[in-house]
Amino acid sequence: MKFRWFLFCLCVVVVIVTSTVAAKKKHVRATAAEDAVSPSPPAGGKKTGARKAAEKNIPQPDPPMPSHGTKMEDYTIEYVDEDKIDEILRDTTKNLVIFFYDGKIKCPDCGNALSEIEEIDDDIEATGYIEVVKTDDRGVAREFGITTFPSLVYMRRKRPIYYDGDFKDSEDVLHWIRSHEEVVTWDLTDDSFEDKTDSYSPDEGTLDWFVMFYDADEPDCNAFVAVWETVAHKLRGLVHVGKVDTTINDDVMERFRLDDDQCPTFILFHRGKMYRYNDAAKDVKSFVTFAMTKFKDQRGHRVPEPPTALEHFYEHVKERLIDALDDSQTLTVVGVGGLIVIVAFTLLCKAYRIQKQSSEKSKTN
Repeated sequence: MKFRWFLFCLCVVVVIVTSTVAAKKKHVRATAAEDAVSPSPPAGGKKTGARKAAEKNIPQPDPPMPSHGTKMEDYTIEYVDEDKIDEILRDTTKNLVIFFYDGKIKCPDCGNALSEIEEIDDDIEATGYIEVVKTDDRGVAREFGITTFPSLVYMRRKRPIYYDGDFKDSEDVLHWIRSHEEVVTWDLTDDSFEDKTDSYSPDEGTLDWFVMFYDADEPDCNAFVAVWETVAHKLRGLVHVGKVDTTINDDVMERFRLDDDQCPTFILFHRGKMYRYNDAAKDVKSFVTFAMTKFKDQRGHRVPEPPTALEHFYEHVKERLIDALDDSQTLTVVGVGGLIVIVAFTLLCKAYRIQKQSSEKSKTN
């Protein structure tokens, strides 16, 4: 009886996987057809301000700096744009401190803050692995979720953290940089989420988890990563802080019924219940307050049960087949699918022979 039940389950898995692959293939073909008729972007990419000026034979001026009584040449920190930042970050041995200022309007605070950063510039770069730069590139600021100026972001091995203090004392900024070398946000995946968080049935006395579900391919959503790392440092030792990239971890997304349109989504897991952060304010202080006390003001919902071993196995097989199809490895898909069919057919034949022999024996007796 157990053997029959195993065969039935195997047949169901085969049918589901085959249907999934067929549906995925149709989707891939339809997507390819749509992509073929989509207008391609103009050649050469977008023009920078320097390039436009060169075309008009107009000399490109130096980047504007906020005026606060200090001469322009007194500023020694290098000005960079998006391309230069990308170039620096390609060196994996380098960390990068980025000072953001507003070059379009008068910003006395920007000038005062920059003077403080200038005072510790040599101390920072004396480490040999940290470089300090400044920029007024609005595109770069948007990438890191910067909306107010002056601001500062510290990139550690390409992992950003947002400075939420003031710029009144350069020593405070230097101390903050030195004490935030470590990345403390947990990267959670489909496979590790429940093992790490134990969200469904946590042990007594374990720390809560505050998790951000975000789309790394969506700039406005990915911009919260720097702020979230700051939250992780603020809550260190009190609440575990993690993040899930939903572009590559769809199982967790389905489990918690997350909506693609609501990105990012923040959920606190406390004693087997989940509390969603719904406040409009999305700053460090608001997040920390919610994780420590404010979540108690709302009604929690029971955490959905984690997937079973069989569901994990099915998802693993499905993802392997889909990945193979996405990589145009049709032969691999056919081979794996054919192997499953052959094994299932062999087991069915064997079961039929066993059943036939058993019936013959019963008749003989």
